[in-house]
Amino acid sequence: MNPPEMLFACNEAASSYPGTVANVAKLRSAGHGKNVSVELNDIGRQFNQDIAPALIDLVEIAAFVYVADQMNRRGADDVESMGANWRRRMRFEIPVRVPSLWNSAAVGDALLELLSFLSEDEYEFTFSQYKHPPALESYLSFGKPIQQAPPDSVVLFSGGLDSLGGVIEEVVRGKRASLLVTHASAATMRERHHTLTSMIASATSGPRPHFITVRAKKKHRAEKEYTQRARSFMYASFAVAVARMADLNAIRFYENGVVSLNLPMSPQVVGSRATRTTHPRVLASMRRLFSLVTGTEFGVENPFLWKTKADVVADIVKAGHGSMIDYSISCTHTRKYRKDKPHCGVCSQCIDRRFAVLAADAAQFEPEDRYRHKLLTDPREEGESRIMLASYLETAQQVAAMDVTAFYSRYGEAVRALAHIDLPVDEAAKRIFELYRRHGQQIVSAIEAAGRAQMGQIIRRTLPESCTLRLVHDPNPNTAAATAPAAAGTPEPQPRSHQLVQQGQGWLLRFDSIDKHFELSVGMVYVHALLSNPNKRFTVAELYALARPQMKDIPSARSEAAFDQKAARAYWQRLNELDADIDAAAKALDTTAKSLAENEKARLLAELKAARFGNRMKVESADQKRLRDRVRNALDRTVGIIKKYHPTAGAHIDDAILRGSVMTYAPADIPPWDF
Repeated sequence: MNPPEMLFACNEAASSYPGTVANVAKLRSAGHGKNVSVELNDIGRQFNQDIAPALIDLVEIAAFVYVADQMNRRGADDVESMGANWRRRMRFEIPVRVPSLWNSAAVGDALLELLSFLSEDEYEFTFSQYKHPPALESYLSFGKPIQQAPPDSVVLFSGGLDSLGGVIEEVVRGKRASLLVTHASAATMRERHHTLTSMIASATSGPRPHFITVRAKKKHRAEKEYTQRARSFMYASFAVAVARMADLNAIRFYENGVVSLNLPMSPQVVGSRATRTTHPRVLASMRRLFSLVTGTEFGVENPFLWKTKADVVADIVKAGHGSMIDYSISCTHTRKYRKDKPHCGVCSQCIDRRFAVLAADAAQFEPEDRYRHKLLTDPREEGESRIMLASYLETAQQVAAMDVTAFYSRYGEAVRALAHIDLPVDEAAKRIFELYRRHGQQIVSAIEAAGRAQMGQIIRRTLPESCTLRLVHDPNPNTAAATAPAAAGTPEPQPRSHQLVQQGQGWLLRFDSIDKHFELSVGMVYVHALLSNPNKRFTVAELYALARPQMKDIPSARSEAAFDQKAARAYWQRLNELDADIDAAAKALDTTAKSLAENEKARLLAELKAARFGNRMKVESADQKRLRDRVRNALDRTVGIIKKYHPTAGAHIDDAILRGSVMTYAPADIPPWDF
């Protein structure tokens, strides 16, 4: 059930694979057989064209990753299966101009960290020396010189609501000379996007913004993956090249903090389905990678981190530019775009957008009929659309009434962002909570106002039974799918309280009688094997083979980790530092910082225990290390996802599984599992 590994042989590397080879795609951005178009258009002629070779490499790598993302389809889209084969394994062979840079450990780690968290896929890169690299000029299209002062900012402008608010803040209100980098939109949406850019240019009394269009696409693409999570990497990499051509060392995204932080306001928006474009960890990874590639201290900023989408809409209206809202595009399903109804009204982005417009009292600037499915009054079909909306509303209501303790008890994954926010931990934690509570209150306010306006129809039940307003406000809805009562005297079987079973194209995890569904993944196979065999010691090779029974010649892994005396000293030094951090946090009553330090200490102690360190040298081969890292990374990702959507189960599993070259599920008390 695991997805096949796909290899993308790029430019000169494609020559190593003559003819048609299974699971190998050949991508060429130049020369004979060119099938990938990479373009940076409308660049002012006065910009420095002597761009560093490493930046040209960056642009090509980002373009290939983006094209591959669209070609390599994910698994199923339905909620119940949670997307079989949702995560993909993608390998790239890419020639570069500066192989010493791209093969360095620092750059390799930064690239994998960024892409793995951004898209939740598995990546592997092999970089070789170019023999005949394409010239940068083949990608550039220069326009007229920019008749204004040198630019002082580079802003990524997608044409969505948040980026529109950012451009108004940057260009119209701030009067900054800005380069707005725009990803070329689909042909069906160009007219609307052109109108929006013209409105922006006309609205400013300062320097007129300069729009630079970037594009990466493949000819004759047979299958397209709509999620396009690698798009922001491509988008940002092109913007970095533009910034360096303008002698600038920073780029800016504008995206509201609720989307950036990516906490699950609906359980159906899981994993890679929820965007991570501007998550603080992604921006930190981008800063690290782009700084290494440019040789500068490169900045990647999101000034809207502490705004909700309703805040952004309200600011647009307050600035006097509410008329632009109708020309922005937020819908995920761009392939279903209609000129008269640009938004589907069903995807999570449309739901979030429409509620933001209503909460900001800006409905006059965006007619309801711009949505193919009206948010409040059209019926919702059973399945993902209705479940997503109901979960979204329920979560908003709950968060609106939470205190900070309840919030972090439910959304412990928010803590992951704290290390990447340039604020004291306690202040960042407080601001995240306030952001989400305000968002919840705005959603509740919008639905209550709509209910008051439509109460007559709700009472008379003239609205469709499954529409949002009836589902929320009707105290006695008809139940179309009532459950027949059990026959008299027939006892109903009691469900198991703890269960982990494959169910259809996904996994059902029940813990303390609470059910959650998860997608198929290699990591879940490892979790199932460990939980169903308490206290059994699995080598990583054994676990790897369980998930890939068809594979042969899997390298064996010794039951000892690479753990020498130098590594041990580093562990004990860090443990001493953590003890000091825990004491300081306890004295300062900083529960968040204390919890972070305690969790890290527990993890380090578990690793020491798993390594069975006894003051003797322990070694492993490169193959063994690679295998151990691959198995552990897959397991850690899966445990992290379980902790995100089933915190109680995730905490138990995380604490009870000892990781190393030998892995064991060894809880103090074994729950009554059913497999």
